Amino acid sequence: MTTTQMPTAPDPQGRANPGSSRFLGWRMVVIAIVAGSLTGPGQTVGVSVFINSFIADLGLSRDQVSLAYLIGTLAGATAMPAVGQFVDRRGVRTAMLAVSALFGVALFNMSLVQNWIWLVLGFVFIRMLGQGSLSMISTITVAVWFDRLRGRAMGIVGIGVSAGIALTPIAMNALINRFGWRQAWVIAAVVVPAVLVPLAWFALVSRPAHVGQLPDGDTAPDDRDTPTGVVWGYSRGEAMLHPAFWLIVSVTTLTSMLVTGLNFHAIDLLVQNGLTEDEAARMFLPQIIGASATGLGLGWVVDRTSGRFLPALSMALLGTSHLLASFLDSTLLVVVYALSLGVTAGGARVVSGTLVPKWFGTAHVGSINGVLTLMGVAGSALGPITLSLTKGWLGSYAQAALLLACLPILAAALALMVRPPSQPRTSIV
Repeated sequence: MTTTQMPTAPDPQGRANPGSSRFLGWRMVVIAIVAGSLTGPGQTVGVSVFINSFIADLGLSRDQVSLAYLIGTLAGATAMPAVGQFVDRRGVRTAMLAVSALFGVALFNMSLVQNWIWLVLGFVFIRMLGQGSLSMISTITVAVWFDRLRGRAMGIVGIGVSAGIALTPIAMNALINRFGWRQAWVIAAVVVPAVLVPLAWFALVSRPAHVGQLPDGDTAPDDRDTPTGVVWGYSRGEAMLHPAFWLIVSVTTLTSMLVTGLNFHAIDLLVQNGLTEDEAARMFLPQIIGASATGLGLGWVVDRTSGRFLPALSMALLGTSHLLASFLDSTLLVVVYALSLGVTAGGARVVSGTLVPKWFGTAHVGSINGVLTLMGVAGSALGPITLSLTKGWLGSYAQAALLLACLPILAAALALMVRPPSQPRTSIV
């Protein structure tokens, strides 16, 4: 475990004046919401509305598109540890500037896709830069600006990001209907960097110490022995030796895999249960309500407890979502299922976003989150092909969801046996 002295002034990575009396953490929350929302075109729910267009225009089967998504996502995930280290070295501001610009290029490339190999390469970069890197940067931005209030801050971010991402398929589907699927990618390629580059340049500050502030807006007492800017944390290697780290990895990976599988095939799944494509796209909206309520509720809980039982709860929610997915025989159940999926995603976001800095500190939060994001993105890569193959084997989405529900239920039982790591509470800024 290490203690690191962060620079206080001048700030080479932020634009605010050192020593500003107004706490800037809530501004970082807003920026994190915007950045997280704009990962939508690289998220599964954003890609899902393009699946039928890929199948029709590129002459591919659903399994071929799922395989391309698997390969592209796995390949993109391999960059996550390096991106995490880059964030630790250069700060979230520089990282967001670079990633948002490159993400725009990757989105434009999707408008040019002509064949399966090109589609694989397109998935590599939108998954690496959007679903992986930009999401991680958004989470780390909030993690380093809050400590006691981290759960609530993450809950607020979860509401905003869930809303933004849930609106993505509706917006992208409308663009496809109006302009065509290739032009929809072009519009996304323009919007993302046009919003994020100036926002990161003029408003984002990497850490509180860079402007002479403390996490949560606290004021250090005059006799405080710990200097402003000192942060504690396990190194990545130390964290990886603790079972609690692998518990968080398991929750993140399973949630990414199984929720991604359901969302990737959401249009096909819900159309087979009687909805139109537009109605199916709108079913992402109830996820906002579920994710919002869970993010705030669990955020409040994690601020007041060790968070030990949150991983087990998160896995129980994931199992429940899959059980519901196997019984979508009415509109009411479809809405309840969508709400449940939002609750599940919101719970997993709180677990990964708050327990890593709470249990392992923030000195090396980028490096640790790099491994976590690698596993989460890898899990999301396996989700679509896993559900597609299981559905082909068993004959229906309902039977496939019922079988896959066994994984999180088993994980929930195992999660109850793991305890959080010890930590020196007195050394936190």
